[in-house]
Amino acid sequence: MTTQTTTPAAATPQVTSFHYITTVQTRDGVLNTRDAILDVPAGFTRAMCFRHLTQQLADEYGTPLAVLYFALEPDALPTGAA
Repeated sequence: MTTQTTTPAAATPQVTSFHYITTVQTRDGVLNTRDAILDVPAGFTRAMCFRHLTQQLADEYGTPLAVLYFALEPDALPTGAA
Protein backbone atom coordinates (compact mmCIF):
# COMPACT_ATOMS: atom_id res chain seq x y z
CA MET A 1 0.00 0.00 0.00
CA THR A 2 2.83 2.45 0.64
CA THR A 3 5.03 1.69 -2.38
CA GLN A 4 5.29 4.67 -4.70
CA THR A 5 6.20 4.38 -8.38
CA THR A 6 6.30 6.82 -11.26
CA THR A 7 3.48 6.39 -13.79
CA PRO A 8 1.99 8.67 -16.45
CA ALA A 9 -0.53 11.14 -15.01
CA ALA A 10 -3.47 9.51 -16.82
CA ALA A 11 -2.56 6.08 -15.39
CA THR A 12 -1.89 7.27 -11.82
CA PRO A 13 -4.13 5.29 -9.46
CA GLN A 14 -6.23 7.27 -7.00
CA VAL A 15 -4.76 7.09 -3.49
CA THR A 16 -5.67 8.83 -0.25
CA SER A 17 -3.15 9.44 2.52
CA PHE A 18 -4.27 8.47 6.02
CA HIS A 19 -2.51 9.04 9.32
CA TYR A 20 -2.77 6.12 11.71
CA ILE A 21 -1.88 5.50 15.34
CA THR A 22 -1.95 2.05 16.83
CA THR A 23 -0.95 0.56 20.15
CA VAL A 24 -0.55 -3.18 20.63
CA GLN A 25 0.52 -5.41 23.49
CA THR A 26 2.34 -8.72 23.00
CA ARG A 27 1.86 -11.93 24.92
CA ASP A 28 4.92 -10.94 27.00
CA GLY A 29 3.42 -7.56 27.90
CA VAL A 30 5.55 -5.48 25.52
CA LEU A 31 3.70 -2.34 24.41
CA ASN A 32 4.29 -0.73 21.05
CA THR A 33 2.72 2.47 19.79
CA ARG A 34 3.45 3.72 16.32
CA ASP A 35 2.12 6.23 13.86
CA ALA A 36 2.75 6.87 10.19
CA ILE A 37 1.14 7.79 6.91
CA LEU A 38 -0.57 5.02 4.95
CA ASP A 39 -1.28 5.66 1.25
CA VAL A 40 -4.49 3.77 0.52
CA PRO A 41 -5.66 2.91 -3.02
CA ALA A 42 -9.24 3.65 -4.00
CA GLY A 43 -11.59 0.86 -3.00
CA PHE A 44 -9.80 -0.15 0.20
CA THR A 45 -11.88 -0.25 3.37
CA ARG A 46 -11.04 0.70 6.93
CA ALA A 47 -11.09 -3.01 7.84
CA MET A 48 -8.58 -3.79 5.08
CA CYS A 49 -6.26 -1.05 6.39
CA PHE A 50 -6.60 -2.40 9.94
CA ARG A 51 -5.73 -5.95 8.83
CA HIS A 52 -2.78 -4.70 6.76
CA LEU A 53 -1.32 -2.75 9.69
CA THR A 54 -1.93 -5.41 12.35
CA GLN A 55 -0.42 -8.08 10.07
CA GLN A 56 2.78 -6.02 9.87
CA LEU A 57 2.86 -5.86 13.68
CA ALA A 58 2.13 -9.60 14.00
CA ASP A 59 4.98 -10.34 11.57
CA GLU A 60 7.29 -8.23 13.74
CA TYR A 61 6.14 -9.26 17.24
CA GLY A 62 4.40 -12.61 16.74
CA THR A 63 0.92 -13.56 17.85
CA PRO A 64 -1.26 -13.17 19.73
CA LEU A 65 -1.40 -9.37 19.81
CA ALA A 66 -3.90 -7.29 21.73
CA VAL A 67 -4.85 -4.09 19.94
CA LEU A 68 -5.26 -1.47 22.65
CA TYR A 69 -5.79 1.52 20.39
CA PHE A 70 -6.34 2.13 16.68
CA ALA A 71 -7.09 5.39 14.85
CA LEU A 72 -7.17 5.99 11.10
CA GLU A 73 -8.01 9.45 9.77
CA PRO A 74 -7.47 11.26 6.47
CA ASP A 75 -4.12 13.04 6.63
CA ALA A 76 -5.30 16.14 4.80
CA LEU A 77 -6.73 18.93 6.92
CA PRO A 78 -9.81 20.83 5.74
CA THR A 79 -8.95 23.99 3.83
CA GLY A 80 -10.69 27.28 4.38
CA ALA A 81 -13.17 28.21 7.08
CA ALA A 82 -16.73 29.29 6.55
